[in-house]
Formats: sequence, C-alpha cells, structure tokens
Amino acid sequence: MTGPGDDTAKSPMRMTPPVNDYRAPGPRDLQLLKEHFGLTAYEMARLFAVQPEQWRKHTGGQSPREISVTRAFFMAAFQVLGDEEIDRIVAYMASFGAVWNTDVEPPSRTPPRYRQRDEAS
Repeated sequence: MTGPGDDTAKSPMRMTPPVNDYRAPGPRDLQLLKEHFGLTAYEMARLFAVQPEQWRKHTGGQSPREISVTRAFFMAAFQVLGDEEIDRIVAYMASFGAVWNTDVEPPSRTPPRYRQRDEAS
C-alpha cells in the first residue's frame, strides 16, 4: 500500500490556503446555478454534498445558511476534474485511511412528511 508520503517525495507538500476572503454564493446565485444546470432541489443538494433536507436552509428564509468554501470547492472540483483525477484523489484519501466508496448509490428518497412548496427552494 502506498502512503501519503509516497506522493510527497515527488513534489513538495501543498498546504490549503487560508480562507480569509471568501464570499459565499447567495440564494439568488444558487437559484441561477440550479437553473443553469436544470437540476431539482434534491439534485442541487447532492451536487453540494448536503442532505436534501438542508438545501432549503441554503436557499431561503430570513437568514440563509452559507455554502462553505469546502462545499463550494468540492462541488467545483467534481465539475472541473475528470474521472481519472477524481479516482486519484479518492485513492490518495485511502492511503491515509479515508476510504470512500464512490460507487455506492444514495439511499432512495423517502417522501417528505410535509407538502413541498415548489422545486425552487
């Protein structure tokens, strides 16, 4: 098994830059992105790796919850990087014990106990 140190011998370790100046997308930005991709609210939640029930908290209310820089980066990486690059990242994660089986399908959605207003939120 290769370890994290194996890859760093080839190139210097890169540190995550500090997050000193990040502006999270606002609810309108997220709505425009949703329309651009043509996704449902459930699919947008999956895109940003949040629970579907949590998506509404990012897109509405008096004090919408911000999308963190890590979630925004995570979503963007999956849009920009190819499958081989994602596989390399997942393999690197496994080298330090973070095992992620990306082939597992998400659990089926259970119908909400409340009536949804619309797909916009």
